Amino acid sequence: MKKDKREQEGVMHVYFRANGRYTVFYDDEDNLELLRRMDRYAKKFGSVVMEFALMGNHAHFLIETSCVTELMRETLQSYSRWYNKKYKNSNKVFRTPFSSACKRDDEWIMNTSVYILQNPIKAGMCGKVENYRWSSASMHFRDDKKYIPIGYRQYLQLCEAISVDTGFIDKYFKNYEEFLNYMNICPVVKLDIKNSSSKWEFCTTEKLIEVVKRLLNGKNPNQLSRDEMKKLIVSVYSNTRCKMLQIASVLHIDYKFVKECIKGKGAPQPE
Repeated sequence: MKKDKREQEGVMHVYFRANGRYTVFYDDEDNLELLRRMDRYAKKFGSVVMEFALMGNHAHFLIETSCVTELMRETLQSYSRWYNKKYKNSNKVFRTPFSSACKRDDEWIMNTSVYILQNPIKAGMCGKVENYRWSSASMHFRDDKKYIPIGYRQYLQLCEAISVDTGFIDKYFKNYEEFLNYMNICPVVKLDIKNSSSKWEFCTTEKLIEVVKRLLNGKNPNQLSRDEMKKLIVSVYSNTRCKMLQIASVLHIDYKFVKECIKGKGAPQPE
């Protein structure tokens, strides 16, 4: 096996994207299961999760570890096996290798934390960091919360799925309110992120997934015939007017095929 030359020890910004930029995290179970498996292997390898944000087709984690390659290999392989069994899929779930960056100064760690928590805002998925469910923003200052915007049940699900040590960041703020104010208004130093998320989304991935599920009505998209998939693509587009790349991402199909269907070349003719 080829040795991974990346730095293994320190505070790591780890980020990974779905294969083909496809959407991976469709529902609560998909998100929670990744967090559970990250938590399991972080504990196995004596590592600490400091921040996270799950973004539909990619994810960011800030982790203190001494063996990042082993940690991420086991986490992603374990999740991929679970995911493929759930969706009766045999395709590769994540692009490899995962990416990571490591530095040890406090300013870098703070900037990276802000970058991760602001990711959903930049993607148009929420207006404030505390309103996004699938990040660690709500897990700061656990004993100092007067309210939990994402909902108490959702907050408990995060806490049960993964342990997050927010102490490094929290020590710089007096309370939860001051922490949120900083995270929402702080201009972040641009990080050197390969394959960073683009801004091609017109409607949110969450909305698109809801429409797809409604149109599928319980069917598995992997079991649709070619004509059924064509009809689904046209229906999704007419109901959302989202980007064709988004449809390809959510349905895990080739972008050119989506384009043909929507432009009419491959769309089924009316009877």
